[in-house]
Amino acid sequence: MTRLRIVNLNTWIGLLVRGVTSLERIEPPGHKRRRFDALVAELEARAPDVVTLQECQPLPDLAYDLADALGYDQVWRVGNSGLRLFGVGFPFGVGRGEGLTILAKRGLGLEHLETRRLSGRGLVKNWISVQFGPIRIGVACLVHIDARPVVVVNTHVRYGFPNQQAFDDGWRELLERGVVHEETPPAWLLKLLQDNRATRDLELERLAAWVTHLEREHHAPVVLGADFNLDPGAPQIDAFLAETGYTNVLPAVAPDALTWDPARNYNIGYGTDYNWANGKPKSMILQLMAYLDRIPQTPDHVMLSRGLKLVDGGVCFDVPHHDTLASDHFGVWADAELTG
Repeated sequence: MTRLRIVNLNTWIGLLVRGVTSLERIEPPGHKRRRFDALVAELEARAPDVVTLQECQPLPDLAYDLADALGYDQVWRVGNSGLRLFGVGFPFGVGRGEGLTILAKRGLGLEHLETRRLSGRGLVKNWISVQFGPIRIGVACLVHIDARPVVVVNTHVRYGFPNQQAFDDGWRELLERGVVHEETPPAWLLKLLQDNRATRDLELERLAAWVTHLEREHHAPVVLGADFNLDPGAPQIDAFLAETGYTNVLPAVAPDALTWDPARNYNIGYGTDYNWANGKPKSMILQLMAYLDRIPQTPDHVMLSRGLKLVDGGVCFDVPHHDTLASDHFGVWADAELTG
């Protein structure tokens, strides 16, 4: 029986945008290094065949360091980098930028197949970047499990707020605290919300078409690790599963599991403060997002195509390593059997 183990995690950049050209670190000094150690410890214990990671920053250093620490092969691609030439530019302090990483055990023949733009405008390459807003990408690689090909896809789609009720409640909370004074959100904010949701939904439609094409082109099953910024059971997730025929791991094995759990993950607290460290209030948008980040959610997913039978799975990275959690997300792991 041929088995495949996958682990998926949004690794958390630990930064918030502050102004046009700068990002502010919101975790204590040295904490990111301790999180890296916790990430490595969990991966060593679970010994997955493949790993899909989102919000990897700084790239390429994080991908190289993880691969060296684990003895794995790696493929990384920058998704968002700002304005940059030869690694220098704005915003400061992000290396070549933020993006996606796929790791695989050595001997599995990790091979990059394709990086697909799902949305966004601009040019983002390893050494040069000129962006006109957020860019979302997917990365596809090929591995061989007992000489059988498997396509591994990794992506992180746009954030569009958990749902309309959460947005309405968040606006009402801002009103009660005196951050805003209008009962109805301004037209520009409603348009931003509408545009983000429309873009996210388009990304998912493009992703469904792409992974279906990959499955047919390579005559191989597909395993997908993703942060969809949507809970299982959301209409967009149901539509994606209906289009692809995939199995979503967590709803099948642990339907009540959370991967965004403010009650259990202290790292979320670094982003849910309404003020900066110096006491100055954050912008209205950041305060609204801080409110929404207090809502328990399950945005992280591992999905399996035909040809992969789910054997077991669950939540991972939910236990501290030396009192440190690896991310503000918990991860998802799955064991799958390769069928005919």
